[in-house]
Amino acid sequence: MADDKIFNTLEDVADELISSTKKVHLIYAFNATGKTRLSTILKDKLNVSENDEESEIKKILYFNAFTEDLFTWENDLENDVDRYLKYDKRTFFGKLLEDQQQFEQVIINFQKYVHNLTVPSFGDIESQAIDSSGLPIFDKIGDQRIPRLLSNFKEIRFTLDGNTVKISRGEERIFVWSIFITLLELIIEELSDSEIDSDFQNIKYIYIDDPISSLDDNNIIDSAIFLKDVIAKSENTDLKFILSTHQPLFYNVLYNEIRFEKRIKRTCFYVMKKEIDNNGEVKYILTDVEKDSPFGYHLKVREELRRAVDSGRVEKFHYALFRNLLEKTATFLGYGRWEEVLLGLEVVGEEITKENLEPYAQRFDLFTHNRQSDLEYRELQEREKNTLIELFNSFEKKYKFNPKEENENG
Repeated sequence: MADDKIFNTLEDVADELISSTKKVHLIYAFNATGKTRLSTILKDKLNVSENDEESEIKKILYFNAFTEDLFTWENDLENDVDRYLKYDKRTFFGKLLEDQQQFEQVIINFQKYVHNLTVPSFGDIESQAIDSSGLPIFDKIGDQRIPRLLSNFKEIRFTLDGNTVKISRGEERIFVWSIFITLLELIIEELSDSEIDSDFQNIKYIYIDDPISSLDDNNIIDSAIFLKDVIAKSENTDLKFILSTHQPLFYNVLYNEIRFEKRIKRTCFYVMKKEIDNNGEVKYILTDVEKDSPFGYHLKVREELRRAVDSGRVEKFHYALFRNLLEKTATFLGYGRWEEVLLGLEVVGEEITKENLEPYAQRFDLFTHNRQSDLEYRELQEREKNTLIELFNSFEKKYKFNPKEENENG
């Protein structure tokens, strides 16, 4: 497309994002596009040593697959009883967590997702200090020689109904995400107060790559809404956010939430694709979703809707997904309003016309513009579920997508 931005390398993509004046970049990227590598490249470009000093100036805080790898399990293979998660306090992320001592807030944020059922607790792991020769170090206090203890690691134990448990992989992701979002909230709070001489003054960028992999739909929505609220609180800071995901639901909830959030300005919504030509030349393409016809990401949205319709598991957020698809279809067909795409569709044998269009459009507005915050009452009535199912089946029958294009983007 004419508005596409085409780059030869991920380094060029990183330079584009760094030089941009936008506060928020939301990027949908297909698998194997290079999202995680992009976050690493951005880190390396931004966290540079100044004046040839050895210490790096940290200008970016990022969350990606490597962040999760900082946390490992001690599984007690011998007895299979004493299992706990641990992290190294000497890493940048570990040191940041230790310095800020936000453990109680981490627990609060984590329990928002697990409904207070699982309780984490933090503790120091102590070990005997040794010298360069590997010999134990002792301190002399009076007439006593006391072993010197050091603590380079932190342990996190999880209890459920009073019993220590090993949490699932999905719960572990939520826990690490809770740590990151807790630190991010603190950074934003301090940078928003001009009277605080914050330790975070050098941080200018936040990069978040797929924080919700393998989570269920409810937690995906909760995470997206929570993240939007955190970003909105940064309106009085110079922080810039780069968010990337391959998950259509997470992208779409964030897309709709950010668009309707008045505190978030200067935004950009992209689809990133990687293409290899016949000569093996690689190109990275950023397409502006606001100007794009329904390809790629929107086909993924269509696939998600088809799965929901086929399984009968239709929820409120599927109306938001469907509306986004209707908007892009309207743009592609040159319609002035997305509601016009509904004309001619059928629900229980009734054709939608200009005369009866309004109630259907209002239903989409109701489930899209409530900003998805009423999560406790996500259940739709059967009539509302059936209406969406009928609308989507009729939409697919009337507006046929190109199977070749779908296979290329799937």
